Amino acid sequence: MSTGILILYALVIPYIVLLIIVDIGMFLRDSPRRRRGHLPSVTVVLPAHNEQERLPATLASLARQDYAGSLEFVIVDDRSTDLTPHIIDSFAESDRRFRRLSLSRPSRRLSPKVNAVNAGIMASDGEIIITTDADCEYPPGWVNELVDHFAEGVVMVVGYVETTRAWQSRSLTQLFETIDWLSLMLTSRSLTRYGWKFASSANNQAYLRSAFTAAGGFGSSGRAPSGDEDLLTQRLGRLPGSKVVFASSTSARVLTRPADSLRQLLAQRRRWVSRYHHPIHYHPAFLLSIAFLGFSSIALVIMLLLLPLFPAAAPWVLGLWGLKLLVEFIGITCGSLQLDRRDLLGWPTLFWAVLHPFFIAVTVIMSFIRPADWRSSSSGYRSQLMRRQWRVLTRRVRTLLERP
Repeated sequence: MSTGILILYALVIPYIVLLIIVDIGMFLRDSPRRRRGHLPSVTVVLPAHNEQERLPATLASLARQDYAGSLEFVIVDDRSTDLTPHIIDSFAESDRRFRRLSLSRPSRRLSPKVNAVNAGIMASDGEIIITTDADCEYPPGWVNELVDHFAEGVVMVVGYVETTRAWQSRSLTQLFETIDWLSLMLTSRSLTRYGWKFASSANNQAYLRSAFTAAGGFGSSGRAPSGDEDLLTQRLGRLPGSKVVFASSTSARVLTRPADSLRQLLAQRRRWVSRYHHPIHYHPAFLLSIAFLGFSSIALVIMLLLLPLFPAAAPWVLGLWGLKLLVEFIGITCGSLQLDRRDLLGWPTLFWAVLHPFFIAVTVIMSFIRPADWRSSSSGYRSQLMRRQWRVLTRRVRTLLERP
């Protein structure tokens, strides 16, 4: 059992240190905003595939944007078989800022979603590109707020995403998801304040077209069937002198639809975790932090379940678990106060902090037992990845053999 405790501490202590770093980052200053003057042209790209139920509310919310500069909404209909094209066309008839771009076949080079976003970018000319999803709603000043964050050197703005207010949650699952989104946003905000360009959210991000072009677009990471938002952030962040900033003000926040059930939430997070099974494109430090989160949660849950068999280990295990819970509770509490989410203070935060390691452990284990069946184009992503890795390996072997 002592070996198990050593392994537990070796996994959980570094994760607690990462949590403390995130907590400290919440008190750092944001980057200055751009000076008012020229209003750059903006293109909002929204990919949609069979979204007839959710799309009307999303487009109605976009139509309320009050940006004074040139603004267009490119809604990419990615082979929908329902009423999605007709819904887009009806908005385009009443608002000239909307237009539909239809795709008829998958890409052999890019994953479906990346292909749709890339097509929208190529068919538009906005100086700033904003991407979002079909299940979101936006405050009227959303575009204005994101644009105002493009100060000198800023190539990308990561926007805040939230779900329902605590009193609007229809279940404990939705309440848990609400706080989990907050924890993700607080982490992303702290990373950007440290200057670490690791993570973003696909339903609320903006970047310069010039930076996107300079980085070579989505590049080889565009083959990845998920995680394109993080991969693009890391790709743009490698540009010389580039800055990635976070927009957390009320006007910059996107409201996304919560999961309808625990099963749906677990399935979503299983898909998210499955993306990290393919580490070829990710920044090593980013992957290391994800690994500590996953494996420390599994180790902690296993040790908690084994306590009835090894009661002597209780002080060590419960003490470490209590320390982790305390750091998370303090961080979420401070973040809730900073971001005006007082509805999450108290027992909701404690509820999330207690269940969080169990939730992460279950999703990680599920991702290994039943990995998400990603299809990046006309063939499976796993087979594409294996072929690509084999080509890289054979080229390296040939290079070594050809050396004198």
